[in-house]
Amino acid sequence: MSVGYVLDDTVLRAYAQGDANVSNLIAVLDLRETRVAVPLLALAASLAGLSDDQRAELNGVVDNLESIQIAALTTTADANELADVLAAADEPVDPSAAHTVAVARYLDWEIITTDRKRWADAEQRLPFPVSLVEFTDD
Repeated sequence: MSVGYVLDDTVLRAYAQGDANVSNLIAVLDLRETRVAVPLLALAASLAGLSDDQRAELNGVVDNLESIQIAALTTTADANELADVLAAADEPVDPSAAHTVAVARYLDWEIITTDRKRWADAEQRLPFPVSLVEFTDD
């Protein structure tokens, strides 16, 4: 497994809402030049409901840190990766979670989340393990 992580929507939203611990996490990952992927659908889900200032803060960190790359859906291969995750589920999985899982599986990286419960449905519905690291204040 190469060194890198995929950030889910809970981490992105926490950063935008000013969570100091998540801000520290992102700063440390960048300082250590750890590669970080941000799935585009997770970014969109996290931006929903944020103020303009919060959106600007989140977009700024994603756009300006060299260690962070947006994992977009730009090719048919990307669409097939996402389709494979969606098709593997025995019941529908929300698109943000599915895209995050597809990116993590493609890169062979773990997903960082601030809320493991957010992943309970996806873990139950998918026939393969979802590799998660829960980042907590503890």
